[in-house]
Amino acid sequence: MFGKNMKSNGKREAERRAQHYEATAKRFALDAKMFRCRAAIHVENKDDIEFWSMVLKHFKPEEKFHFIAGSRNEYGRETYGVTQCLKYYNYLSPAFFICIDSDYRYLLQNQKMNARNFVLQTYTYSFENHHCFIDGLDNVCSRATHMENTVFDFRRFLTRFSRILYELFIWHLYFQNTQPALFSQADFDNYIVLPNSRYCPLIRGGGMPVLDDLQERVSHRLDTLRRKYPQINLNRTKGRYRKLGLTPENVYLYIRGHNLYDLVLLLCKEVCKTLLRKAKEAKKATPEEVKEVYRGRYSVDFYLRQNLKFGCYPPMLKLEKDIRLLLG
Repeated sequence: MFGKNMKSNGKREAERRAQHYEATAKRFALDAKMFRCRAAIHVENKDDIEFWSMVLKHFKPEEKFHFIAGSRNEYGRETYGVTQCLKYYNYLSPAFFICIDSDYRYLLQNQKMNARNFVLQTYTYSFENHHCFIDGLDNVCSRATHMENTVFDFRRFLTRFSRILYELFIWHLYFQNTQPALFSQADFDNYIVLPNSRYCPLIRGGGMPVLDDLQERVSHRLDTLRRKYPQINLNRTKGRYRKLGLTPENVYLYIRGHNLYDLVLLLCKEVCKTLLRKAKEAKKATPEEVKEVYRGRYSVDFYLRQNLKFGCYPPMLKLEKDIRLLLG
């Protein structure tokens, strides 16, 4: 009897939850119509709105969208994040859809996450990875300092950074598919954080000394994994992910975006500081001009968040295809 009551209560709770999200989804779609918008879009957080707004404006400049950064869960509490977005999954439509970070969902091939089901995803780990695309980073520094970047090679650094992490990332993804606890995301993310200090800046020597240290740490971990799991052959795993676009040179696009963004922002700030110092020493700028640029050095974050390169690399091309499929 007790078991039947529990089952009945669970069923009623599920029905109540479904009714809540179905009704809320309909209300969001009506709100968009009232605001004369093409659709309502639920994103993970307020920070996501800027990215998705820029992307959609690029492809649909004539359209308006109503963004929702958080909504009330079935218990009436204001809730954010991808889990809240996905609770609307069964009630999405052309008038109300969700835009989310892929995290590892794309690489691990979650088939439900696609534009046909009214889901737009980043294909990179998160929207931050798109802002860190190599081709625009020189321009970020130039816009912040009004000087050409002649002191640091972002392409060389991020390409080597990716190559160093590639094999370890494949191991990490392998365990994510099998036994995540054996190589957790928190464990892998420790390798993304690189040291920086006033006396040993990250960009010293083109960043190669720091990457040499990372190579040593990664090699040690790889040796441990190979000894511990000699039966694991990763060739098939590598081939599967290569078909999805993951290569040794672009790993940085698929690792945790928040960590990557912090690293790239730090690199950009160090480059800007070095450019300003060299200009001051060479007296290429008046003291007033130097002060003005120094006051604007805090704008590096702003310019980095404007760094989006459309039509240039696989994750962005996939996103563009999805937008055409969903919005025409």
